[in-house]
Amino acid sequence: MQRGEISSLISLLDDKDSEVAQAAMSRLCSKGEGVIPDLERAWQECMDELPLVRIEHIIAQIQSSVTLQKLKEWVESGAADLFQGAYYMAKLVHCDIACEPLAQTLSSICQAIWVEFNSYLTALEKVNIINHILFNTYGFRNNGMQPNAAPELFLIDNLLQNKMGNSVALSTLYLCIAEQLKLPIKGLNMPHGIMLAYLDEYGEEGQSLFYIYPFFHGQVLGRQQVELIVNRNLIGESYQHHYLHTCSNQVYVCRLAESLRDAFAHVGQREPLAKIASAIEILSKGAATKRPG
Repeated sequence: MQRGEISSLISLLDDKDSEVAQAAMSRLCSKGEGVIPDLERAWQECMDELPLVRIEHIIAQIQSSVTLQKLKEWVESGAADLFQGAYYMAKLVHCDIACEPLAQTLSSICQAIWVEFNSYLTALEKVNIINHILFNTYGFRNNGMQPNAAPELFLIDNLLQNKMGNSVALSTLYLCIAEQLKLPIKGLNMPHGIMLAYLDEYGEEGQSLFYIYPFFHGQVLGRQQVELIVNRNLIGESYQHHYLHTCSNQVYVCRLAESLRDAFAHVGQREPLAKIASAIEILSKGAATKRPG
């Protein structure tokens, strides 16, 4: 990449001719991550508001494109790590967040739970330990609001940093913990991703021992209780049998993206909607649910 070309393009960002400036912005965006250090240096040296705004826009566009590409690669590789998918959705909103500190926080929580486990525990006893560590020791809590809450409350980075989230974020964290601890807990294919199933490892494939409601401190429920809660949370929709099917990580993150889209629309923030729509398109390809729980 020619430094002279990059410098020339950056110098055009304060051009009074908007078409010239837009052409320079498009060209810089097409260069990818490699131009971000040059743009950041230019931002630090710039004194005028218009080129500053344009530089910030270019950096955000590049970062979003990179994150969407990584999300696509995650899907194509099998979407094995739920935390990665949730992280990419958070990074689309908070482009400056780093993965490693969040992963370390998650690992610390999992380690605190794992040391309390032994080979004689029942499924219910394991869930009780998770609930105690997560909600009592670490102090994670719900926001006390309906699913259409502030978009921040859907995001895994916000939850790990502030220890407060809505039903979607708490369910996402619970699933990430279960995945790292190799527990047979899966998300259900329902709007807002609010409920989980603990699968019977020794019974018929896909059958659930019980259900978990992370929003209420990991409350354990039976099937009839779950159906009542799902119906209560449906707004303008009718109950569907597939809501009690377990789903893949890809489908779960797609549900997360859809909820995030609805939250931004609900509060009137239009700017993030295009990139979230792109994420939903990526996540929707080839997504499938599993057998009913």
